[in-house]
Amino acid sequence: MTPTERRGDRRVVLSLRETLPEPAARQRDRLAERLRELEAAGQVDSFEVTTCPKRIRREDPADVAARDRYLAFSRWARDRGARLRPFFATRECYAADTGELCDWLVFPAITLAVYDDGDLVAVYPHAVGEEYRSVADGLSALAGDSGDPVGDRAPVAPAD
Repeated sequence: MTPTERRGDRRVVLSLRETLPEPAARQRDRLAERLRELEAAGQVDSFEVTTCPKRIRREDPADVAARDRYLAFSRWARDRGARLRPFFATRECYAADTGELCDWLVFPAITLAVYDDGDLVAVYPHAVGEEYRSVADGLSALAGDSGDPVGDRAPVAPAD
């Protein structure tokens, strides 16, 4: 699939951490504006800007939707030989409610997910081998400004 080809309706979800410092909030506004431009140009059919928590418990998360989104992103990465690390990370932290040490899944400040005809076809940021693909790279691919396709790339061999 070339950068501008798609099977059907292309929907983009820009997810941002619930709490962002001012520079990241300005970046959010620039990214949303870029998505509006891509929508007006017909490169995407629709987009939405959502929030996500900074972190969730790996075991028994309170935010099940965030956990399910992460699991879908993980499957996408695994199927394509890509990695979500170091952007998505697991850290040991104390739980404020119990005081217990537990594992938490930490989300990046900004994530871009691309859906084509309802199927997840790309997640940014991610890494393939030693190459990293940022949210800005994802927007460039959506615009057709780069040689990178948007999703549905043939799986690549995982890095050693």
